[in-house]
Order: sequence, then structure tokens, then C-alpha cells
Amino acid sequence: MSTESADEAHLRATWLPLILVCFTGLVSVFNASVLPMAISAVVEGLDTTISNVQLAIVAYGVFVAAFTITGGKISGVLGARNTQLLGLTVYAAGMLICLLAQEVSMLVAGEAVAGLGGALLVPNALAILGQAYSGTQRTVAVSILAGTTGIGAALALLVGGFLVQTWSWRAPFLLLLVVIVGTLVIASRVVLPRTPFLGSVDKVSIALSAVGVLLLVAAINQIGAWGLLLAADSAPVGVLGLSPVLALLLLGVLVLHVFAVRQHSLQDSGRTALLAPQVFGSGLNRACLSGLVAVNLLMAGVSYLLPLYTQMVLGKSPMGSAMMLVPISLAALVSAAATPILMRLVACRWLLTGAHVLAAASVILLAFTISNHWSGVWTGVSEVCLGLGIGVGLSAGAALLMETSPPSLAGEIGSARGMATFLGLCTGTAVAGAVLMSVLAQSASSRVADDPDLQSDSRIHVTTSSVSFVANDDLRGRLVGLDLTSEQLDRAVEINIESRLVALRASLFVLGLAVLLPIVAFRHLPARREPEG
Repeated sequence: MSTESADEAHLRATWLPLILVCFTGLVSVFNASVLPMAISAVVEGLDTTISNVQLAIVAYGVFVAAFTITGGKISGVLGARNTQLLGLTVYAAGMLICLLAQEVSMLVAGEAVAGLGGALLVPNALAILGQAYSGTQRTVAVSILAGTTGIGAALALLVGGFLVQTWSWRAPFLLLLVVIVGTLVIASRVVLPRTPFLGSVDKVSIALSAVGVLLLVAAINQIGAWGLLLAADSAPVGVLGLSPVLALLLLGVLVLHVFAVRQHSLQDSGRTALLAPQVFGSGLNRACLSGLVAVNLLMAGVSYLLPLYTQMVLGKSPMGSAMMLVPISLAALVSAAATPILMRLVACRWLLTGAHVLAAASVILLAFTISNHWSGVWTGVSEVCLGLGIGVGLSAGAALLMETSPPSLAGEIGSARGMATFLGLCTGTAVAGAVLMSVLAQSASSRVADDPDLQSDSRIHVTTSSVSFVANDDLRGRLVGLDLTSEQLDRAVEINIESRLVALRASLFVLGLAVLLPIVAFRHLPARREPEG
């Protein structure tokens, strides 16, 4: 019977914190990815609409983004280990609510509770890695953590799709509960140094950060229903015909500006800022964070659109839909794993710029080549290239943030990274959904109006608030009560097919343009490769 050597025990203990945060990251990504995969099953199981399921998807990201800065500070107060235990417990409560949900409001509530748990876990991950590792080891650890995005998304597609298809949409939440219990056991065994917290948590800053993010996401999420500039018919109020979305956006930006000013004021007066001002004071940090917002926006938008399209339009099962989307996740996993090597060979400015350009070109190529049959070499090529760009964009941005920041700011950097990540995720779903439904309504309305077989029939009226992304058979069922002729019914379904494809392409194109926006800020990144040693 052999005895474990001291070196072997030290090595095992050394990598235990990384194992902990990777399992936590897998849970978070799996949860965020599995709902879009199960969207048709949830719509049927809870007798609800796609828009309501989209609200559940967004709720998780909103609460993580709104409270992750607070979560980072709580990590400093309670210590990284205790914060991890608390976050996992709250997350488990959210998954239990989702598992037992009997109506969509319970599903939304469960995802919101899980979001509060995620707000503790996301910033705490980098705080744990910052305490446990340094130098090249820390870069590798952060890249491995970023690689869990690809693993989690792939597992959500394959395992989640299999569970949804063979049992029900509730099965993935049961699996997540089991994994969380195992992760709690790992967290109880991790030993980390704890620095006493000096100061106090500013409650006004907590409210400002949460309200600012909630206003921004609420505004973006309502663009499709209320309109961006001009108020739509479904808008609750309109001043001079303008959409309330504008007011919410401006108010959100104003509240976040007040939050930033208050952080400087707190630090200047010797009090404890909720988020250290120097986190956003660096041009390099702002560039990395804006890049993370954009890449996550793209990833969330694509993860929402493609399962929706393959299931509702192509009639694929959750597992069949998963198999068609696996190339994106696997490519992201491969490129994330290769990022530490790439960062030693290519300057970060050009590496991140190349990743964003590749991701944008890939999703735009996908928009031009995708069809109602989902076939063709270029569609497959665009999926693989999209995954490669996403993987490098996620891991290089996060690793550069950690490399260039002192360990004392690991928790603060984790908070900023968490807010950027989940602001991108919930915004991506909201933007993709808004563009999809708006273009669908506009395309269907114009085609109905111009069609000689339907233009004289006033019973078919298409608006942004009335249109829905539905399968052909469901549309036929809805139109049967209008006493249309068989020719008119066939033409209406054909218009729906054409309009859905136009809407999908427009949404992908907008996501492609959005991921290019941070390139302007990349001028603050190093243009030369740092010498090793």
C-alpha cells in the first residue's frame, strides 16, 4: 500500500481550486445554454410563448450582471471559499425552483434566483484563481476556465438535448442539482488564504449598479415590442411619439455614470469603493471588457437564434438540433485551449482584433449562406470559424485582464468581467429576439400587403405585437378560423417561411456588426508581443 508523497499531495491541492471554478463555470454555462436548446419543449410543456421563455433566459443573465459587482465585494467580506459555498447554495435553490416550475413565472423566478447565486460565483472565480496561482500558471488557469465555456455549451447541446428529448425539459435542471451538490463537496475541501476585510460595503453603490444595469437590459429587451425610436402600438407610453426605450437607455447610462462618480468619491474620501475606480480607469481594461461584452453578445444571440430556428422551422428534435450546432462549441473549446500558446506568439492587440474579425465574418457568412434546409459546405465552415473566433475572444480577453492586474484586484477584476460577460449574454438574447421579431413582422406585413391573393383580405393583419415565430402547422391552425381559401392559406404559410428566413439572416447580420464595435478600443492593447522571462 503506497503513501502519497508530499509533492503529489501539494500538486493535487494546487489544482483543486481550478477544478472547483471549472465545475462552477460548467454549471453556469450549461444552465445558460440549455434553455435555448429546450425552448420548444418548454413552450409546449408550460403552455406558454417563445417571448416568455426568452424572458426566463434573459432573467438569469440580468441578475448576474446587475449584482456581480456586489458579489465581488461580498467575496472580500466573507472570503473566497465561504462565498463559493454560499453562491452554490443559492444557485441550487434556483435550479430546484426551475425543476418544479408549473408555470413560466416560476421558471423566470428560478432563473432569477440562480442569477443571484451566479453573481456571487462569477467574480469569485477569478478571485480564487488570483489567490491560488501566479505568472504563467495563472494565465493557463484562466484560459482553462474560459475553455469551460465551450465544454459547457457542448454538454448543454449534447447531454441537455438528449435529456430533453428522452425525458423532459426538467431533466437538465435535475442534472445541474446533482453536479452542484458534488461541487459543494469540492468547495468544502479547498483551502485558501483569507485577508481580513477592512471598511464597509456601500449600500448606495449596490443600488446604483443594480438599477443601472437593470434599466439598460430592460430597455434593450423591449426594443422589439416598444420600438427603438418611435413608439410602437404596444408601448405603454409615448411622449411626442417617441419610444420609452430611449428614456430607459438614457436613464440607465445616467445611473451608471453616477455610480462611477461615487466610486471615485468614496476612494478619495478614504472609504471603501464597491468597485475600485482603477478597474475602469485603464484603457487596456476597458478594451478587454468591451471585447468580452461583444463576444458574449454574439455567442448568446447565436445560441438563442439557431436552436429556435432548427426546432421551430426545420422541425428538428432537441438532439437533432444539438448535433447541427456542436461544431461551434467544439471549435470554441479548441481555440480557447490554444489561446495561451497564441498569446506567446501574437501580440494581444492583433490576436483579439483577428478573433473579432473572424467571428464577425463567420456569422455574416452564415447569414448569407443559411437556408431552410441547413445544408452546404459554407454553412459548416462558417460555424467552425465562428467557434474559433469566440473561443479566442473569450479566453484572451479574460487572461489579459488577469495578467495585467495586481492580485489584490483579482476580485474587482472578476466583478467587472462578470458584469461584462453577463451584460453581453442577456443583451445578446434581447437584441437577437428584438431584431428577429421586428424584421419578421415587417417582412410578413409587406409581403401580405403586396401579395395579389392576400392584399384584398383585411382579415390578415400583421404587426410587431401580433406576430410570433411559429412552426408551419401552428400557423395553419391559427389561420383556420379566418375562413381563408386553401390557396390563401398555402400562400400565408409560404410567406411565413420566407419571412422567418429573412428575419434570421437580419438578426445574424446585426450580431456580426456588433462584435466589430470594440475593435476601436483595441488600440489600447499591446501591439508587440511581450518577451518571455
